[in-house]
Amino acid sequence: MADVNPLLPVASAPVMARRDFLQGAFAVVGVPPLCCTSRLLPATSVTFEADRICIDLDHVPELCRSGAAFAVVDTARKINLLIVHAAHNRYVALDRSCTHGGAQCTYNKKRKTLQCTSLNHAEYDLNGTLLHGRTHGNLKSYKVQAARSTVVVFLERKA
Repeated sequence: MADVNPLLPVASAPVMARRDFLQGAFAVVGVPPLCCTSRLLPATSVTFEADRICIDLDHVPELCRSGAAFAVVDTARKINLLIVHAAHNRYVALDRSCTHGGAQCTYNKKRKTLQCTSLNHAEYDLNGTLLHGRTHGNLKSYKVQAARSTVVVFLERKA
């Protein structure tokens, strides 16, 4: 072991956050990053309007199945939502960013909840209400209307 000269400054080792360490470890063994578990809706299935998002189910038939969930992201419009086909002819739309630290939430089909992908694992019901977790409130939910082969998400916050 080398002697340390007390008169010379000692370089401190870089500090790595636990989350970064675990994501790096997962990547080494081939597990996808924690933040990338929701599939994005194909661009051909989404139309953005001033106050709504229209989803053409003919271009994304997977969303027609109960339990399916997709992310809708448009950074220019500051849209980052999760669309869930919760039950027959019932769709929900919620902000996808956890209120704790902004990590992305994904749909847990088995529990029928949204779960934060960070190590915090906050969990929300399909109304956006926090069930448990260390966080700062509920997720925003949006009014959704389904008709025939179209799902419309109204971007004004649900009352």
